[in-house]
Amino acid sequence: MLLSIFRSIFFGSISLALASSFAVAADEYETSGYTLKMTPEFCITSEDELTCELTVVLEWENEPFRPICILSDYKEMTKWCAESAQIHSLTLDIKATDDIQFVMIDKETHQTLAGVKLKVTPASEPKVRRRYRNPWSLF
Repeated sequence: MLLSIFRSIFFGSISLALASSFAVAADEYETSGYTLKMTPEFCITSEDELTCELTVVLEWENEPFRPICILSDYKEMTKWCAESAQIHSLTLDIKATDDIQFVMIDKETHQTLAGVKLKVTPASEPKVRRRYRNPWSLF
């Protein structure tokens, strides 16, 4: 009895692990022709202003063609969708203080196809060099 319970748990966990690895492999295969690129990929803010202002260009490959949408956690951007196979880019004017995530999804199935992240980095002040010896040292 105890042996049969052990077998069912052991083989059940193996089959579950195999099923999940096949699902991941199938998911990678389905989205292999879809890429999302962004230029620039990061922005460094000045010491005076902590806000990053720039124009971001998103470019994607969509083979085989699917109607896609671009979503973002940027508050000023609403959901944007491309119905045509000839559209392969989107230009946005961004004003941000934090990192922004962009995700390309299938319009019909809402499956995530690709994603990129704009990194906003604040500039740091130059470090003042410190003397390593005591001021009263003779050497």
